[in-house]
Amino acid sequence: MELPLRLNPAGERRIKRSAGLRCELCCGVYRADLLEIHLLPSATGCMATGPDLQREILVLCPRCHRDIHAFGLARADQKTLVRSRPAAVRREMRMILGYIPKPYIPPDVDLAALYEEARSSSFVLNGAG
Repeated sequence: MELPLRLNPAGERRIKRSAGLRCELCCGVYRADLLEIHLLPSATGCMATGPDLQREILVLCPRCHRDIHAFGLARADQKTLVRSRPAAVRREMRMILGYIPKPYIPPDVDLAALYEEARSSSFVLNGAG
């Protein structure tokens, strides 16, 4: 299945190297030209898109890639593999795929009023006072 973005061969090699040249299913080590990038099936049946595409791909050896398609590994199980990726790998894949996080915008709350409301509340935690 084709990625929703076009990675050039150098970009594909960088993704594979970011995964340590390992299949993310069997953990075998392979040459970059043997590894394949697998696009997780979309829950809606449409092509997966979104700002964080590293959540939608797996780096797999040809055998594991073929087996996932042949035996239908559930999307939830594939997502579990993605979530088990080390943080450093996720960061590097995001950089390669051009992920730009949304800027943090703090809530517009009057913290002093919130504190006073909490302090004057009659709510008591179990075991406290």
